[in-house]
Amino acid sequence: MPTVPPNQSKRVLVTGANGFLALWVARTLLEQGYAVRGTARSEEKGKAFLDVCRKYGDQIEYRVVEDITKDGAFDEAVKDVDAIAHLASPVSFTREDPNDLIIPAVKGTMGVLRSALKFGTNVKRIIITSSCAAVMRDVKAPGSIFNEDDWADEAIQAVKEHGKEAPARAKYRASKALAERGAWEFCEQHKDEIQWDLVTILPPVVIGPPLQDVSTPADLNLSLHEVYQAVFTDTLPAEALKTQYSYVHVRDIAEAHIESLKREEAGGNRIIVSAGTETIQRTRNRMCKLYPEMYASGTLPRGNPDDVGDFIWTYNTDRSRRILGFSYRAIEEILRDTAEDVKLRGWLKEGQYPSS
Repeated sequence: MPTVPPNQSKRVLVTGANGFLALWVARTLLEQGYAVRGTARSEEKGKAFLDVCRKYGDQIEYRVVEDITKDGAFDEAVKDVDAIAHLASPVSFTREDPNDLIIPAVKGTMGVLRSALKFGTNVKRIIITSSCAAVMRDVKAPGSIFNEDDWADEAIQAVKEHGKEAPARAKYRASKALAERGAWEFCEQHKDEIQWDLVTILPPVVIGPPLQDVSTPADLNLSLHEVYQAVFTDTLPAEALKTQYSYVHVRDIAEAHIESLKREEAGGNRIIVSAGTETIQRTRNRMCKLYPEMYASGTLPRGNPDDVGDFIWTYNTDRSRRILGFSYRAIEEILRDTAEDVKLRGWLKEGQYPSS
């Protein structure tokens, strides 16, 4: 399939464009010379999206899509665009009913594809932002390595069997896996009709400074809020500090979307985009080396420096390096960029975590 190289005549649709990652994707597209059409749930959110990227003038526009689950919700938005980056999908670990996650994730994804099939006559490539949650299996033994051949089938089964009583993260994993698998099945079913190909990008925890107006930590998106709670506050129990997670800089994941438009070989691939794996305590230890003065002054919580926890699983990222040519930003750069943003917003208080 043809690629979609940077050009002001090439317009990319970005769904959910005022979200944390989507806004970075939109701005990176604009920086690299594309035109962008975003979708937002209201005029107010659409105008907020335009305000962040206002310097790009007529290269940016938006369409209101109030409900991504409605039939034909994206029919107008997909017209006259050359590519689509679909990022609009719910993220939550507090929803009781798994359908509150699964229905919008699946219907939103399928709605974009159906609209593209009917009205996206110029579309050459569609990128769907899935998640590493979609490949996460139950870990049977330390040292597990997940890759693009894995699917979160156990989470799907847990939701089928237990419904509202399923673990919170299983509900989210199921929503991402079902939406992504549905997209691949749609492409296979309509392979003789579509003129575009599909790429799915699978990030872990996405970290970095938000572009949108965020007044308090409570206004952060879920992943950033969890990072803020884990690293910049002392709200977690000691045992939780040994919890592991995988991470990627928001700039890297945004650039992965753009590279997926430029590179022909990206078409037809699931691609895990992950920079590495940490535990919360290891992260605090790295932060202490970067900002010793903030720990000495009691501005940041130290935790248990000698009890860092173990890595039980990780992700194979060979495909992202081979196909997208990726060289990831280091964890130190990710933490520094995030910490400087937190400092700038005035969210840190000296002396609140004095060392013992």
